[in-house]
Amino acid sequence: MDILKIALALILSGGSLAHAELDGDDVDPRLELIERQTHKLCGSTEEFIKTLQFLHTSKDVSFAEDASRKIAEKVSTGCDGAAGRFAQVLTLLKSVGLSDRKSLEMALEFASETPEVQKNFSEIFSKTFLGEFFDYEYPLAAKLAYELSRDYHGDPVQVREDFIDLVRFCKDGKNLDLPMKMCAEYTVKLARLTAFHAQGIREPFKKLFKELRTKPEFALDVKKSLEIAYNVLKSGPRAPENFFSAYAFAVKKDGLDYNRQQAMAFALRMSDRSYLGDHPPVVPGVAGFKEMTRAANR
Repeated sequence: MDILKIALALILSGGSLAHAELDGDDVDPRLELIERQTHKLCGSTEEFIKTLQFLHTSKDVSFAEDASRKIAEKVSTGCDGAAGRFAQVLTLLKSVGLSDRKSLEMALEFASETPEVQKNFSEIFSKTFLGEFFDYEYPLAAKLAYELSRDYHGDPVQVREDFIDLVRFCKDGKNLDLPMKMCAEYTVKLARLTAFHAQGIREPFKKLFKELRTKPEFALDVKKSLEIAYNVLKSGPRAPENFFSAYAFAVKKDGLDYNRQQAMAFALRMSDRSYLGDHPPVVPGVAGFKEMTRAANR
């Protein structure tokens, strides 16, 4: 395959040589291997140097030269961007009064994570600990930030955007204006469901909540609407569709001719069956999806 064919194949494939085909010919397997390899190529020396320079100039921490070099060695194993991730987390944690040892330990951990995972930790921790959202104590803020970053198995970008948007919606007097404790507990619980929704959960939630509150056949109070919204959305992206169609059929005279209570129970049963298996399939982040694709092609 000549260079023109390779370039055209790349364009047609949306940038992925691994899956590009032209005139029935697969791309040279060597190109596929090269593409996979690029995901694991690292500028380790640059990351070492950047880390060492940061430690030399930082006003937040002070380490002996030997310790600084050992830290830079560790950070350099985190591949491209590791120095920046390390510096951001270390600076954040020192700014809230954590000890050098604990700040260093956590910063080294996130140096080896993806940029989006590190961003999740930093944003969620700072917003919950520093008071923009919940003014949590450090252990609770750190626990939540870990859960929605390092320990999260879905798309890190979606869960971060969902969480931030849902908290603001929950605290907005025009929407919910819930007590702080209830708002915190509900939005965290709801954000966990993002892993099952490819397009995020904030818009499906808002739509479902609004319909439960305003449609004449429901007209539920806030507490009941929140409860039902969660119980529907936990069953994945097709659950709202199944819930509403089941309810509509259940109350029809030529359907099941159920009363409101019976129809609601039926609708919840149908929404609960909106997937196969023990729980809805987790939607991986971009990095996770690429890794799954590469593993399948090996």
